[in-house]
This record gives sequence, structure tokens and C-alpha cells, in this order.
Amino acid sequence: MLENKFILLPLLTAIAALPVVVWVILFFKASKQSKKILGLVFFLGILAAPAMLGIQYLWDLDPQFNLELLIQNSISDIRVQSMMIFILFGMMEEVLKHFAVRSIDKHTVAVKTVNNAIRLSILSALGFAFAENIFYMYMLWPSLTVGGLVGLFVARSGITMLGHMIFSGIFGYYFGVSKFAIDITKQKEMVNENSWTTKVLAKVFNKPMPEAFREKTILKGLLLAMGFHAVFNFLLEIQMVIPVVIFVALGFFFLKHLLKRKVGHLVLFTDISTQKKSLMGKKDEEVILELLSMWFKDGRYVDVMHICERLLERDPDNNVVKIFKARALDKIDNSSVYKKILQTIFKSKEQLNHDDKNIISKHLEVKKS
Repeated sequence: MLENKFILLPLLTAIAALPVVVWVILFFKASKQSKKILGLVFFLGILAAPAMLGIQYLWDLDPQFNLELLIQNSISDIRVQSMMIFILFGMMEEVLKHFAVRSIDKHTVAVKTVNNAIRLSILSALGFAFAENIFYMYMLWPSLTVGGLVGLFVARSGITMLGHMIFSGIFGYYFGVSKFAIDITKQKEMVNENSWTTKVLAKVFNKPMPEAFREKTILKGLLLAMGFHAVFNFLLEIQMVIPVVIFVALGFFFLKHLLKRKVGHLVLFTDISTQKKSLMGKKDEEVILELLSMWFKDGRYVDVMHICERLLERDPDNNVVKIFKARALDKIDNSSVYKKILQTIFKSKEQLNHDDKNIISKHLEVKKS
């Protein structure tokens, strides 16, 4: 087979680029994100692969920092040892891939919705898998037949690349949610839903609740992505092809479930000058939020959504109200006729009955009296 590396590398790069083009068209055809930002995230994702190899090279130079060797020397059970190594590499790969999104977002605020974070994380994973595919094909090239090359290409371009995208997409979801920590924490406080873990983190590390929620959410995303990645690598190592396919499918449906959550469509405002001024007094708004929290805790989700719609007419950029609305819609039973209707249609002012029209003013009068 071909041995000239000056011809071989461009050829393998072109082969590895084919599935990338397909996935980019599928995921980013309708994306409104800047092409420059998308290109930078993809490029940094590519660099994450040689960074991973660089870490392993440094480990070989100085074994005392070699975490893989530390695991091998500390654990005698081969199965436990293998799983811990897969967890280690899964974590390292997810952190490196996520670094691409994190660094771009830090300088450009590219993540303004949860779905933005998911898409950019998927793109970073594509870059990583692209570079990884070139490396594997180049290293195995001398021993590959034409059939072996086709098999390797199909396996890595389909199952492995898709796995990388799904795991990073899961991490991306939780990173996106963490960007709304202030609004989500406020909404959860109003309905007494802040978790004990958030409260413990805030107290132990002396951090405000939103900051504790942000860090907990990012850690949760990392642990989930790392766990999925570790199991995936383990199944690949023992060559259980069908379980691998099933596992990737489960990861896909989990990511799809996350994408369906309405909180994913919230928009993070980074320029306060673009926000529309509320037409409602601050005290009146606080009273209505109190009403929303009461109804939410009582499970009156349809009523919550109607009031959110009315309130958003007066304060269209209030993310706390939007979170109430999104969570109310998520809480309604999927089989409910209300949910199917409310996903796309809400009553207009003219269609509301007399009680609906006056519910806000009535509640305000009670609070003021």
C-alpha cells in the first residue's frame, strides 16, 4: 500500500474529512452562529487530540506524574483497573474538548442559549474525532488491507465519532444551563427547590448560591459525559459491537431528551442596552412572581403558563418568568392535550375571559390591602 507520507497524510485527511462534512451539514446547516466562531471551535477541537497525546508523552518522560501508571500500580483487579483507566481518559478527553467551547465563549460570549452550548460542544467533538481518525488510520496503515481500511473508516466515522459528539453534547447541555445560574437559582428559591448539594457547596466553599449551582451543574455534566465515555471505551476495548451500538443509541436518546427541555431556548442577555424595559413596577412584579411560585408549587402549571404569557407582555426579557413558563410546560404530562396546544398556541388578550384578564390586578389588590 501507499507509503509516501507526503501523499498519505493529505489522503487520510481527505478521507477523515468526509464524515465531518456530513455531520456539519446535518447539525449546522441552519445555524445562525458566526462562521468564524464555528471554525475556531472546530480548530481548537482538533488541537485537543494532539494535546491528549502530548500529555501521555510527558507521562512517559516523568513516570511519577503518570496517572495511568499510578492506577495500574494501585489496583490489582484487572477489570477495575481497566474501568478506572477508561474513566481517566474519558474525563481528560471531555475536559480538553470542552476547553475549546469554554475558551471561545470566554472571549466572545458565543453561548447565549443552552442549545448554542450543545451545538458548539458537538462541533468541538467533531474536531477531536477528526484528528483522532487521521492518527488511527495513519498508525494502522501499514497493517491494513483495503477491506480493513473501509471497516476502520466506517466504525470510527460512524460509531466512534457519533459517540464523541453525544458525550460532548451532554456536557454542553449542562454548561449551557450553568450560564443561567442566577435566574434558575432565583426561580428554584421561590418554589423551595434548591437542592441540598447546592446549599452544601455554597456553605462549604463560601460561595453565593448561583455560583455554587453553576459549578455543581458543570460538574454534573462532566461526570455524566465522563461516565458515558468510560463505558463506551470499555465496551469497545472488549469488542462488544452490538452493546456499543445500543449504548450510543441510548446516549443519543438521552441527549434528545435534554434538547426537548424548554429551558434550552432561553436567551442569555449580554448587552443590557438591548433588553426591553419592563412596563410593570418592581413591587407589582415581585407580587406576581410570588403568585407564580404559589401556583407552581400547587401544580397549576397551565395557570402558571397563562400568567407568564401575560407578564411577558409587560416584561418580555424577564428570564425568571421565562424559566417558570419553560418548567411549567416541561412539567405537564406529555400525553396531555394541554401540552400539545400550549407548545404553540396561547390565548391572546382578546381571547382571555374576564377572570383571566383580571387575575393579575386582583392579586395585586389583595397584596396591597
